[in-house]
Amino acid sequence: MPADVVFRVGRAYGMTADRAVYQAVAVTDGRITAAERSRDDLDSFIGPGTTVIDDPELVLYPAFADTHNHQLLAARDLDYVSLEQARTIGELVQALRDAAARLMFWVMPQATVADTLAYVDSLPAPSTVSSDELGIWGLKMGMDGGVEGGFLCQPYANNPSFRGHAFWEPDDFEQVVEHAVGRGWRIGCHAVGDCAVRRVLDAYERVAARHPGLPPGTLVIEHAFLADAQTRARAVRLGVGITVQHPLLYSLGGNLVRYWGEDRASQVMPVRAWVDEGALIAAGSDCNVSFFDPMLSIWGLVTRGTRTVGVQGPESRVDTYTAIWLYTAAGGRLLREDGSVGILAPGAFADIVGFRGDLMDAPVDDLPSRQPALTVVGGRAVHDPDGLFG
Repeated sequence: MPADVVFRVGRAYGMTADRAVYQAVAVTDGRITAAERSRDDLDSFIGPGTTVIDDPELVLYPAFADTHNHQLLAARDLDYVSLEQARTIGELVQALRDAAARLMFWVMPQATVADTLAYVDSLPAPSTVSSDELGIWGLKMGMDGGVEGGFLCQPYANNPSFRGHAFWEPDDFEQVVEHAVGRGWRIGCHAVGDCAVRRVLDAYERVAARHPGLPPGTLVIEHAFLADAQTRARAVRLGVGITVQHPLLYSLGGNLVRYWGEDRASQVMPVRAWVDEGALIAAGSDCNVSFFDPMLSIWGLVTRGTRTVGVQGPESRVDTYTAIWLYTAAGGRLLREDGSVGILAPGAFADIVGFRGDLMDAPVDDLPSRQPALTVVGGRAVHDPDGLFG
Protein backbone atom coordinates (compact mmCIF):
# COMPACT_ATOMS: atom_id res chain seq x y z
CA MET A 1 0.00 0.00 0.00
CA PRO A 2 1.48 3.37 -0.99
CA ALA A 3 2.37 5.71 1.85
CA ASP A 4 1.18 9.29 2.16
CA VAL A 5 4.75 10.50 2.70
CA VAL A 6 8.16 8.89 2.23
CA PHE A 7 11.25 10.59 3.63
CA ARG A 8 14.65 9.83 2.10
CA VAL A 9 17.07 11.75 4.29
CA GLY A 10 20.59 11.89 5.64
CA ARG A 11 19.63 10.46 9.03
CA ALA A 12 16.47 9.82 11.03
CA TYR A 13 17.03 9.15 14.72
CA GLY A 14 14.56 6.66 16.14
CA MET A 15 15.49 7.55 19.77
CA THR A 16 14.49 3.99 20.64
CA ALA A 17 16.28 1.70 23.09
CA ASP A 18 18.42 0.21 20.29
CA ARG A 19 19.50 3.71 19.18
CA ALA A 20 18.38 2.93 15.64
CA VAL A 21 19.26 5.44 12.92
CA TYR A 22 17.38 5.32 9.61
CA GLN A 23 17.53 6.99 6.23
CA ALA A 24 14.01 6.19 5.03
CA VAL A 25 10.71 6.71 6.87
CA ALA A 26 7.18 6.12 5.55
CA VAL A 27 4.04 7.79 6.92
CA THR A 28 0.41 6.78 6.37
CA ASP A 29 -2.72 8.16 8.04
CA GLY A 30 -0.74 10.19 10.53
CA ARG A 31 1.49 7.38 11.79
CA ILE A 32 4.86 5.99 10.86
CA THR A 33 4.36 2.76 8.95
CA ALA A 34 7.95 1.79 8.19
CA ALA A 35 11.53 2.86 8.83
CA GLU A 36 14.63 1.48 7.15
CA ARG A 37 18.37 2.11 7.28
CA SER A 38 18.99 2.82 3.58
CA ARG A 39 17.52 5.70 1.59
CA ASP A 40 15.98 3.53 -1.12
CA ASP A 41 14.67 0.71 1.08
CA LEU A 42 11.13 2.14 1.14
CA ASP A 43 10.78 2.96 -2.54
CA SER A 44 8.11 0.25 -2.75
CA PHE A 45 5.92 2.53 -0.56
CA ILE A 46 5.96 5.28 -3.19
CA GLY A 47 2.82 5.55 -5.31
CA PRO A 48 1.24 8.18 -7.57
CA GLY A 49 -0.08 10.15 -4.61
CA THR A 50 2.92 9.85 -2.32
CA THR A 51 4.80 12.97 -1.26
CA VAL A 52 8.50 12.16 -1.44
CA ILE A 53 10.89 14.26 0.64
CA ASP A 54 14.27 13.44 -0.87
CA ASP A 55 16.87 15.53 0.92
CA PRO A 56 20.22 14.07 2.02
CA GLU A 57 20.98 17.16 4.14
CA LEU A 58 17.82 16.76 6.24
CA VAL A 59 18.14 15.04 9.63
CA LEU A 60 14.95 13.92 11.36
CA TYR A 61 14.11 13.53 15.05
CA PRO A 62 10.91 12.77 16.91
CA ALA A 63 9.04 15.96 17.69
CA PHE A 64 10.11 17.37 21.03
CA ALA A 65 7.80 16.46 23.91
CA ASP A 66 7.68 19.20 26.56
CA THR A 67 6.52 17.43 29.73
CA HIS A 68 5.98 20.56 31.82
CA ASN A 69 4.57 23.78 30.46
CA HIS A 70 1.63 26.08 31.10
CA GLN A 71 0.00 26.23 27.69
CA LEU A 72 -2.96 28.42 28.57
CA LEU A 73 -0.82 30.86 30.53
CA ALA A 74 1.76 30.98 27.75
CA ALA A 75 -1.00 31.81 25.28
CA ARG A 76 -2.33 34.52 27.59
CA ASP A 77 1.17 35.95 27.84
CA LEU A 78 0.73 37.18 24.29
CA ASP A 79 -1.48 39.87 25.83
CA TYR A 80 0.88 40.57 28.72
CA VAL A 81 3.82 42.92 28.92
CA SER A 82 7.27 41.48 28.25
CA LEU A 83 9.87 43.10 30.47
CA GLU A 84 12.67 40.73 29.49
CA GLN A 85 14.51 43.38 27.46
CA ALA A 86 14.03 46.20 29.96
CA ARG A 87 17.42 47.05 31.52
CA THR A 88 16.56 50.35 33.21
CA ILE A 89 13.63 51.76 35.17
CA GLY A 90 12.93 54.07 32.26
CA GLU A 91 12.72 51.17 29.80
CA LEU A 92 10.45 49.27 32.19
CA VAL A 93 8.11 52.24 32.61
CA GLN A 94 7.99 52.78 28.86
CA ALA A 95 7.11 49.11 28.25
CA LEU A 96 4.27 49.36 30.75
CA ARG A 97 3.08 52.65 29.25
CA ASP A 98 3.09 51.16 25.74
CA ALA A 99 0.88 48.29 26.87
CA ALA A 100 -1.22 49.95 29.58
CA ALA A 101 -4.49 48.88 27.99
CA ARG A 102 -3.55 45.19 28.29
CA LEU A 103 -2.63 44.90 31.99
CA MET A 104 -4.61 42.65 34.33
CA PHE A 105 -4.45 41.25 37.85
CA TRP A 106 -4.69 37.55 38.58
CA VAL A 107 -6.23 36.51 41.93
CA MET A 108 -5.64 32.90 42.95
CA PRO A 109 -8.48 31.21 44.91
CA GLN A 110 -7.85 29.45 48.21
CA ALA A 111 -9.43 26.12 49.20
CA THR A 112 -9.76 23.85 52.21
CA VAL A 113 -8.96 20.16 52.01
CA ALA A 114 -12.69 19.41 51.87
CA ASP A 115 -13.06 21.85 48.99
CA THR A 116 -10.18 20.16 47.19
CA LEU A 117 -11.70 16.70 47.59
CA ALA A 118 -15.02 18.00 46.31
CA TYR A 119 -13.26 19.53 43.32
CA VAL A 120 -11.59 16.21 42.50
CA ASP A 121 -14.99 14.53 42.69
CA SER A 122 -16.47 17.10 40.31
CA LEU A 123 -14.03 16.26 37.52
CA PRO A 124 -14.86 13.82 34.73
CA ALA A 125 -13.31 10.39 34.99
CA PRO A 126 -9.73 10.51 33.62
CA SER A 127 -10.40 7.95 30.89
CA THR A 128 -13.34 9.87 29.42
CA VAL A 129 -11.39 12.91 28.19
CA SER A 130 -8.82 11.84 25.62
CA SER A 131 -8.01 11.78 21.92
CA ASP A 132 -4.88 11.38 19.80
CA GLU A 133 -4.22 15.11 20.04
CA LEU A 134 -5.63 16.12 23.43
CA GLY A 135 -6.03 14.31 26.70
CA ILE A 136 -6.15 14.88 30.43
CA TRP A 137 -2.94 13.55 31.97
CA GLY A 138 -3.74 14.04 35.65
CA LEU A 139 -3.94 16.54 38.49
CA LYS A 140 -1.40 19.25 39.36
CA MET A 141 -0.57 20.05 42.99
CA GLY A 142 2.06 22.23 44.62
CA MET A 143 4.04 21.64 47.79
CA ASP A 144 6.11 24.83 47.86
CA GLY A 145 6.95 27.97 45.95
CA GLY A 146 9.93 28.88 43.83
CA VAL A 147 13.41 30.14 44.55
CA GLU A 148 12.21 32.77 47.01
CA GLY A 149 9.92 30.47 49.00
CA GLY A 150 10.96 26.87 48.34
CA PHE A 151 10.77 24.67 51.43
CA LEU A 152 14.39 23.93 52.40
CA CYS A 153 15.74 21.70 55.15
CA GLN A 154 18.42 24.26 56.03
CA PRO A 155 18.09 28.07 56.23
CA TYR A 156 18.37 30.32 53.21
CA ALA A 157 21.82 31.70 52.50
CA ASN A 158 20.54 35.29 52.60
CA ASN A 159 18.20 34.83 55.59
CA PRO A 160 19.35 32.48 58.38
CA SER A 161 15.91 32.63 60.04
CA PHE A 162 13.99 31.45 56.97
CA ARG A 163 13.62 27.98 55.42
CA GLY A 164 10.74 28.70 53.09
CA HIS A 165 7.35 27.14 53.65
CA ALA A 166 5.19 24.22 52.59
CA PHE A 167 1.72 24.77 51.19
CA TRP A 168 0.37 21.51 52.61
CA GLU A 169 0.47 19.84 55.98
CA PRO A 170 1.64 16.24 55.51
CA ASP A 171 -1.65 14.57 56.45
CA ASP A 172 -3.75 16.92 54.32
CA PHE A 173 -1.56 16.38 51.27
CA GLU A 174 -1.59 12.61 51.70
CA GLN A 175 -5.38 12.64 52.03
CA VAL A 176 -5.84 14.46 48.74
CA VAL A 177 -3.35 12.23 46.90
CA GLU A 178 -5.02 9.12 48.30
CA HIS A 179 -8.45 10.39 47.25
CA ALA A 180 -7.33 11.23 43.72
CA VAL A 181 -5.39 8.01 43.14
CA GLY A 182 -8.39 6.03 44.33
CA ARG A 183 -10.40 7.65 41.53
CA GLY A 184 -7.87 6.79 38.86
CA TRP A 185 -5.97 10.07 38.66
CA ARG A 186 -2.26 10.55 38.19
CA ILE A 187 -0.64 13.26 40.28
CA GLY A 188 2.12 15.72 39.39
CA CYS A 189 3.28 17.78 42.37
CA HIS A 190 5.53 20.84 42.19
CA ALA A 191 8.35 20.61 44.72
CA VAL A 192 11.68 22.45 44.56
CA GLY A 193 13.16 22.56 48.07
CA ASP A 194 14.72 19.42 49.51
CA CYS A 195 12.23 19.29 52.40
CA ALA A 196 9.35 19.79 49.95
CA VAL A 197 10.60 16.91 47.78
CA ARG A 198 10.92 14.66 50.84
CA ARG A 199 7.44 15.56 52.10
CA VAL A 200 5.93 14.70 48.72
CA LEU A 201 7.86 11.42 48.60
CA ASP A 202 6.73 10.52 52.13
CA ALA A 203 3.09 10.84 51.10
CA TYR A 204 3.63 9.09 47.78
CA GLU A 205 5.29 6.16 49.53
CA ARG A 206 2.41 5.70 51.97
CA VAL A 207 -0.22 6.00 49.22
CA ALA A 208 1.67 3.56 46.99
CA ALA A 209 1.80 1.05 49.86
CA ARG A 210 -1.99 1.12 50.04
CA HIS A 211 -2.31 0.77 46.25
CA PRO A 212 0.07 -2.04 45.28
CA GLY A 213 0.65 -2.33 41.57
CA LEU A 214 0.39 1.36 40.74
CA PRO A 215 2.00 1.77 37.31
CA PRO A 216 5.28 3.72 37.31
CA GLY A 217 4.66 7.39 36.68
CA THR A 218 1.28 7.48 38.41
CA LEU A 219 2.94 9.78 40.95
CA VAL A 220 5.30 12.47 39.66
CA ILE A 221 7.43 15.21 41.19
CA GLU A 222 7.70 18.31 39.05
CA HIS A 223 11.14 20.00 39.20
CA ALA A 224 12.68 18.22 42.22
CA PHE A 225 15.37 20.90 42.39
CA LEU A 226 17.18 19.46 45.40
CA ALA A 227 17.33 15.67 45.63
CA ASP A 228 20.24 13.93 47.34
CA ALA A 229 21.27 10.33 46.68
CA GLN A 230 18.92 8.90 49.32
CA THR A 231 15.96 10.87 47.99
CA ARG A 232 16.72 9.84 44.42
CA ALA A 233 16.97 6.19 45.42
CA ARG A 234 13.53 6.36 47.06
CA ALA A 235 11.98 7.95 43.98
CA VAL A 236 13.52 5.36 41.66
CA ARG A 237 12.41 2.48 43.89
CA LEU A 238 8.84 3.81 44.03
CA GLY A 239 8.61 4.43 40.28
CA VAL A 240 7.97 8.13 40.89
CA GLY A 241 8.34 10.19 37.75
CA ILE A 242 10.61 13.24 37.71
CA THR A 243 10.38 16.20 35.34
CA VAL A 244 13.31 18.60 34.95
CA GLN A 245 13.40 21.99 33.26
CA HIS A 246 16.79 23.54 32.55
CA PRO A 247 15.20 26.87 31.53
CA LEU A 248 14.49 27.44 35.22
CA LEU A 249 18.14 27.03 36.18
CA TYR A 250 19.16 29.19 33.21
CA SER A 251 16.77 32.02 34.09
CA LEU A 252 16.81 31.79 37.89
CA GLY A 253 20.46 30.90 38.47
CA GLY A 254 21.32 34.31 39.85
CA ASN A 255 18.54 34.22 42.42
CA LEU A 256 19.37 30.63 43.32
CA VAL A 257 22.92 31.64 44.20
CA ARG A 258 21.68 34.67 46.14
CA TYR A 259 18.90 32.93 48.09
CA TRP A 260 20.15 29.35 48.42
CA GLY A 261 23.90 29.82 48.20
CA GLU A 262 26.44 28.58 45.67
CA ASP A 263 26.56 25.01 46.95
CA ARG A 264 22.83 24.37 46.74
CA ALA A 265 22.50 26.27 43.46
CA SER A 266 25.06 23.93 41.90
CA GLN A 267 23.03 20.92 43.05
CA VAL A 268 19.75 22.02 41.44
CA MET A 269 18.26 19.35 39.16
CA PRO A 270 20.98 16.65 39.22
CA VAL A 271 19.99 15.35 35.79
CA ARG A 272 23.07 13.18 35.19
CA ALA A 273 22.53 11.34 38.48
CA TRP A 274 18.82 10.83 37.83
CA VAL A 275 19.59 9.32 34.41
CA ASP A 276 22.46 7.13 35.63
CA GLU A 277 20.38 5.82 38.53
CA GLY A 278 17.50 4.76 36.31
CA ALA A 279 14.88 7.35 37.19
CA LEU A 280 11.68 7.76 35.22
CA ILE A 281 12.72 11.23 34.08
CA ALA A 282 11.84 13.57 31.24
CA ALA A 283 12.57 17.19 30.33
CA GLY A 284 10.45 20.24 29.66
CA SER A 285 10.49 24.02 29.82
CA ASP A 286 8.05 25.28 32.48
CA CYS A 287 7.00 27.89 29.95
CA ASN A 288 5.57 30.51 30.75
CA VAL A 289 7.72 30.74 33.89
CA SER A 290 10.74 30.54 31.63
CA PHE A 291 11.35 30.25 27.89
CA PHE A 292 9.86 27.54 25.67
CA ASP A 293 12.69 27.04 23.13
CA PRO A 294 13.74 23.37 23.29
CA MET A 295 17.07 24.03 21.58
CA LEU A 296 18.21 26.39 24.33
CA SER A 297 17.01 23.80 26.84
CA ILE A 298 18.99 21.03 25.16
CA TRP A 299 22.08 23.26 25.14
CA GLY A 300 21.54 23.84 28.86
CA LEU A 301 21.21 20.16 29.67
CA VAL A 302 24.55 19.60 27.93
CA THR A 303 26.38 22.61 29.40
CA ARG A 304 24.53 23.55 32.64
CA GLY A 305 24.97 27.15 31.50
CA THR A 306 22.90 29.98 32.98
CA ARG A 307 22.08 33.51 31.95
CA THR A 308 24.00 35.37 34.67
CA VAL A 309 26.06 33.03 36.89
CA GLY A 310 27.91 30.79 34.46
CA VAL A 311 27.93 27.00 34.68
CA GLN A 312 26.16 25.53 37.70
CA GLY A 313 26.86 21.92 38.64
CA PRO A 314 28.98 20.69 35.71
CA GLU A 315 28.83 17.15 37.16
CA SER A 316 25.16 17.08 36.16
CA ARG A 317 25.81 17.61 32.45
CA VAL A 318 24.56 15.04 29.95
CA ASP A 319 25.64 14.42 26.35
CA THR A 320 23.65 15.73 23.40
CA TYR A 321 22.04 12.38 22.62
CA THR A 322 20.78 12.05 26.19
CA ALA A 323 19.52 15.64 26.20
CA ILE A 324 17.50 15.02 23.04
CA TRP A 325 16.29 11.69 24.46
CA LEU A 326 15.03 13.51 27.55
CA TYR A 327 13.02 15.79 25.25
CA THR A 328 11.64 12.96 23.08
CA ALA A 329 11.46 9.28 24.00
CA ALA A 330 11.75 9.93 27.74
CA GLY A 331 8.66 12.12 27.55
CA GLY A 332 6.69 9.40 25.82
CA ARG A 333 7.79 6.92 28.48
CA LEU A 334 6.72 9.21 31.33
CA LEU A 335 3.36 9.80 29.65
CA ARG A 336 2.92 6.03 29.14
CA GLU A 337 2.80 6.63 25.41
CA ASP A 338 6.23 5.24 24.68
CA GLY A 339 4.99 3.30 21.65
CA SER A 340 3.56 6.38 19.97
CA VAL A 341 5.21 9.56 21.32
CA GLY A 342 8.84 10.64 21.21
CA ILE A 343 10.17 7.99 18.80
CA LEU A 344 10.46 7.39 15.07
CA ALA A 345 9.32 3.80 14.69
CA PRO A 346 6.44 1.91 13.06
CA GLY A 347 3.20 2.63 14.91
CA ALA A 348 4.33 5.94 16.38
CA PHE A 349 2.60 9.21 15.60
CA ALA A 350 4.21 10.93 12.63
CA ASP A 351 5.27 13.91 14.75
CA ILE A 352 8.67 14.81 13.34
CA VAL A 353 11.11 17.69 13.38
CA GLY A 354 13.84 18.10 10.78
CA PHE A 355 17.06 20.13 10.85
CA ARG A 356 19.72 20.99 8.30
CA GLY A 357 22.66 19.09 9.69
CA ASP A 358 22.94 16.70 12.59
CA LEU A 359 22.40 18.10 16.08
CA MET A 360 24.38 15.19 17.51
CA ASP A 361 27.53 16.37 15.72
CA ALA A 362 26.99 20.11 16.12
CA PRO A 363 29.30 22.23 18.30
CA VAL A 364 27.41 22.52 21.56
CA ASP A 365 27.33 26.31 21.53
CA ASP A 366 25.70 26.23 18.09
CA LEU A 367 22.66 24.36 19.42
CA PRO A 368 20.67 27.40 20.61
CA SER A 369 20.80 28.96 17.13
CA ARG A 370 19.66 25.86 15.26
CA GLN A 371 16.19 26.30 13.77
CA PRO A 372 13.95 23.54 12.39
CA ALA A 373 13.76 23.20 8.64
CA LEU A 374 10.57 21.16 8.94
CA THR A 375 7.95 20.31 11.53
CA VAL A 376 5.39 17.59 10.88
CA VAL A 377 2.40 16.83 13.14
CA GLY A 378 0.30 13.78 12.43
CA GLY A 379 1.92 13.45 9.02
CA ARG A 380 1.07 17.05 8.05
CA ALA A 381 3.65 19.78 7.57
CA VAL A 382 2.93 22.65 9.97
CA HIS A 383 6.27 24.42 9.52
CA ASP A 384 7.84 24.10 6.08
CA PRO A 385 9.78 27.27 5.19
CA ASP A 386 11.64 25.54 2.34
CA GLY A 387 8.47 24.15 0.77
CA LEU A 388 9.61 20.53 1.07
CA PHE A 389 6.00 19.33 0.99
CA GLY A 390 5.34 21.37 -2.13
